Amino acid sequence: MVTTLGPKMAAEWGGGVGYSGSGPGRSRWRWSGSVWVRSVLLLLGGLRASATSTPVSLGSSPPCRHHVPSDTEVINKVHLKANHVVKRDVDEHLRIKTVYDKSVEELLPEKKNLVKNKLFPQAISYLEKTFQVRRPAGAILLSRQCATNQYLRKENDPHRYCTGECATHTKCGPVIVPEEHLQQCRVYRGGKWPHGAVGVPDQEGISDADFVLYVGALATERCSHENIISYAAYCQQEANMDSLGLYQWSDKVVRKVERLWDVRDNKIVRHTVYLLVTPRVVEEARKHFDCPVLEGMELENQGGMGTELNHWEKRLLENEAMTGSHTQNRVLSRITLALMEDTGWYKANYSMAEKLDWGRGMGCDFVRKSCKFWIDQQRQKRQMLSPYCDTLRSNPLQLTCRQDQRAVAVCNLQKFPKPLPQEYQYFDELSGIPAEDLPYYGGSVEIADYCPFSQEFSWHLSGEYQRSSDCRILENQPEIFKNYGAEKYGPHSVCLIQKSAFVMEKCERKLSYPDWGSGCYQVSCSPQGLKVWVQDTSYLCSRAGQVLPVSIQMNGWIHDGNLLCPSCWDFCELCPPETDPPATNLTRALPLDLCSCSSSLVVTLWLLLGNLFPLLAGFLLCIWH
Repeated sequence: MVTTLGPKMAAEWGGGVGYSGSGPGRSRWRWSGSVWVRSVLLLLGGLRASATSTPVSLGSSPPCRHHVPSDTEVINKVHLKANHVVKRDVDEHLRIKTVYDKSVEELLPEKKNLVKNKLFPQAISYLEKTFQVRRPAGAILLSRQCATNQYLRKENDPHRYCTGECATHTKCGPVIVPEEHLQQCRVYRGGKWPHGAVGVPDQEGISDADFVLYVGALATERCSHENIISYAAYCQQEANMDSLGLYQWSDKVVRKVERLWDVRDNKIVRHTVYLLVTPRVVEEARKHFDCPVLEGMELENQGGMGTELNHWEKRLLENEAMTGSHTQNRVLSRITLALMEDTGWYKANYSMAEKLDWGRGMGCDFVRKSCKFWIDQQRQKRQMLSPYCDTLRSNPLQLTCRQDQRAVAVCNLQKFPKPLPQEYQYFDELSGIPAEDLPYYGGSVEIADYCPFSQEFSWHLSGEYQRSSDCRILENQPEIFKNYGAEKYGPHSVCLIQKSAFVMEKCERKLSYPDWGSGCYQVSCSPQGLKVWVQDTSYLCSRAGQVLPVSIQMNGWIHDGNLLCPSCWDFCELCPPETDPPATNLTRALPLDLCSCSSSLVVTLWLLLGNLFPLLAGFLLCIWH
């Protein structure tokens, strides 16, 4: 079934303490309108709902549990005045009008500033630059709600007539719609027609807008639920362009396909998937995965109502904005923009698409087979398992890098209380795990088909959030005396693999951190190749996989360790051919020693001798005289 929504609509937003995504359920596909609200909410999904008591917390939200508005909450077929402006031949940029409820004005100043001056303006600006509307309409006037939710319609009359009275207030969700946005009240009071309009006549409405977003910060019942930071829903649909309806999809839109699926014990089972096969989506999916025979883009097959068949498959597009849960670093990719164009309502500006590294160029085996097949193939080739992993979370942590190398990460492989379904049992062996326990192990994100992958996380102390592991955020910089790996967080930093644990040395003291394996360091591009910076010292990477021996002085301590060079092409547009590093780069420089040969110690000794000379001279003069 398909729900088709056009660009002209009104929606409401209510703030709380978590977020819930869009999607009317398993049997429906929402094509457009709700996507706008969804996209705004994605920016709010990163706000923490509550602190956790664990030292390290993986950032993963539950799958979307969207509450579908009831018939009494939505007004359909809203009649709009004709557009008196001559329509131009070119497409119009999407225009989103934001209306803030008085509850937003009553927020604390810093929260009000966050909502009104940062979150919504940034999200709306992005969407307006990204999409053009194919069929712009005139001013928007919302229909009034009825006091009893009962109304009549007359043939050849676009308006609806409340039986008895119109409601005192018309609401979009919990937000009261301003009077100037409403049509005149029209009622039918028993008997036969005629019927009439009463009260204030039609106002000017909302001009120069294709979408109206009502934003409130009200303590509604839904906001009391755990993990809800915000929610959204449509409340009125325009008659000609929103065209709300349910349709049985054809195989030209969604196609059912069975995959041959590798699982443990060398078995192959049949795995049923649903693919979106509209033309632009197919084209972009094939280019992204470098798979010319790919039939379409796979839809999510798990998560229940609001997620299943309403989002992209998490296993294949992990951090794409329209997957069914937030884990890390959301991006809006060309594939989602292609979907918006295939609805027929929008034209997309593909230069605004964000880079999606997950699955890029990994071929047909990655996109059409199970993650077990991919992991086994990579092992046979003696190559990294990325974007998947097979390292159990342990104490101490074995750190690695997120797939895009922009954050420190840990593998989310874990043990479940019950055996996983057979089609999601991927491991024939795991280090230290008995064979009979292997069916219990899989990735922590269910809607990623239990495939384990490296995921960014956050540090907590006594249940209080301290910092995240995103390398690009300056505020994540470790404290001076906890920065064992001499890391540097900031806009130009990336995650690098540590070949050995870093050690802090000072005289006879040696300190190291038990959790190691990766860290954040600044990099730069040069004609000679990629340079890694540790404090003010640069190290040239001549080839990927090169070991960089690091020994630097920082805050009175010597930091010793080894970093592994990434590929220059991961971060630079132009790179020289890879070569073996020069001999001087193969061996570590002479070790620093703050206790015996440091320049500061030499200076201190000379100053001490300088102060002793006058005393010695005076003593000798006294003896001679």
